[in-house]
Amino acid sequence: MARRRFRARLPMAVMAAVAVISTMTAAGSPGATAAPAAAQGPDKPTIRYTEYGIPHIIASNWEGLGTGYGYAAAKDNICTLADTYLMVNAQRSRYLGPDGRASPGEQQNTTTNLNSDLYFQRINDNHVVERLLDKPAPEGPEPEVKEAIRGYVQGYNRYLAETGVNNITDPACRGAAWVRPITELDVYRHAHAEIIMGSADALLDGEVNAVPPGASAAAPPASTPARTAEKIRDAMAASRQQSMGSNALAVGSQGVAGGAGSIMLANPHFPWQGKNRMWQSQLTIPGKVNVSGGSLLGFPA
Repeated sequence: MARRRFRARLPMAVMAAVAVISTMTAAGSPGATAAPAAAQGPDKPTIRYTEYGIPHIIASNWEGLGTGYGYAAAKDNICTLADTYLMVNAQRSRYLGPDGRASPGEQQNTTTNLNSDLYFQRINDNHVVERLLDKPAPEGPEPEVKEAIRGYVQGYNRYLAETGVNNITDPACRGAAWVRPITELDVYRHAHAEIIMGSADALLDGEVNAVPPGASAAAPPASTPARTAEKIRDAMAASRQQSMGSNALAVGSQGVAGGAGSIMLANPHFPWQGKNRMWQSQLTIPGKVNVSGGSLLGFPA
């Protein structure tokens, strides 16, 4: 039920952007608190960080809020986000080789780069994302969503321009040719991929490897009971590390030091790593919105 509600809201929450560059102020000081509420937001989006590295973004409008979010999100997650935009633009084989692994759906490393590229290229050639964006609200994006995602593109590109690809601190993408400024269509495609990601893991390889009736497909290699048992063990181990799930860890008061009482750690239904993990921030437009929590990477919602 929770997943159905999420997917129903996602198109309105994320499907729009226009790319323009604007200005922004970023302030990072350990121990700083969230920007105080005011009758009117600052002229420029402002980012403040707590001692735990959580960005608190305050702006006077939705575009400014998206700009601050995009800058902070890129600062913390540039390699993961750039890798995602590479994937939805069907360019992984070009830069990373056809035999590398891709994560188009809910799980990680479920298919090859080549299969992933064939899958997304078909979507892109059909222009399904563009057709969805042409729909008026509420079937298409609301004006506030367009403004927020427009700002997100500005903020992401601003961070990349100021930092430079060769100066990215994460070695996973430092100096990589596939790290580039993004456009509104990159964000559109990412949003669409998230909306349909529940189908990708189950259907992607079958879709791109399908053959006409009567054609001979390559026969699967013969297996043995021992090999089957090994595959089951590997799948279970991967599931524990990578899968989504609805579960939690609870520790009773006898296992907690300092008299804190019992503790529960909830699983947010999404992985702890990769493109589908949550990222924490606070977003404030004084008098309009003040929300703190987690969002999927790349979506200021």
